Amino acid sequence: MRGLVFFILTEFFLFLSCGTRKEISPPVEKLAEVPGRKICLIFSELETDETLLVNPKDCKRDLPPLHLFHPMIALAALEIGTLKEPDALYKWDKTKYPYIRWQKDQNLRTALASSTVWYFQKLLTETAGFKIQNWLAGTDLPKPSTLESGRAFWMDGDYALNGEELFFFLKKLVTRKLSVREKNSSMILSGLERTPGEVSNSTGIHRLAGNWGNAEKFYSDSGSAYSAGRSISLFWFYWKFPDKSFLFLSRIESESETLPPLEAARYGTEFLRANGIWEKFLFQ
Repeated sequence: MRGLVFFILTEFFLFLSCGTRKEISPPVEKLAEVPGRKICLIFSELETDETLLVNPKDCKRDLPPLHLFHPMIALAALEIGTLKEPDALYKWDKTKYPYIRWQKDQNLRTALASSTVWYFQKLLTETAGFKIQNWLAGTDLPKPSTLESGRAFWMDGDYALNGEELFFFLKKLVTRKLSVREKNSSMILSGLERTPGEVSNSTGIHRLAGNWGNAEKFYSDSGSAYSAGRSISLFWFYWKFPDKSFLFLSRIESESETLPPLEAARYGTEFLRANGIWEKFLFQ
């Protein structure tokens, strides 16, 4: 890969080769540098809490959560009661959007699959701002400073999360540790369920390279945008096997290049393979 330099720490190899699993292991930290990019990767085996944190400093940086914020909006609307019928359609108002998938009526499932921003803007306009703010605070996420009607604050840079905040929210979502009703978390997760190695976004359904095998459950989502002077690409997956499960977050930002929409997915999964994590943990 152009410009790619890996700095492998001795402790990371110990992490891979360790035969005795601890109940809770401290995160293993390492560096991966690509000129002109700031990269945050977090990979965790959820049963043991063994976690790899790549570029801790970059993971502390605040960035807009982009389309990865859509499940949070939907959960808030379900819990507050604004969204009473998730299968009901919101009508497309004939506005021309850059993506064909956005130019049609949407329900919650289709909006999650196509990253349809206008659907979630409508949800927000129908929900009292202070209720959204209080709900986010209850999940340990920062409150938006303002909730102007119709404004996609999670896309334009006004609202930001660091990599660890985003990862731990996703962890609570997939492990059902959020203080929400079971039917609501199930509704959100069903909208994120994919075939292993599949990503669904604004432009369609995409298949990532490599051997993805099978899974009991596989959830994934991605986001990309140019926001606050930076090109940003985000990706995560949750992969559940009969006896183990994994959560992975990949986040890349650049001020010097325009990142392809699925760059975080491509780079992140390639990193896991190049460093032996893919075969060691996912196909052991």
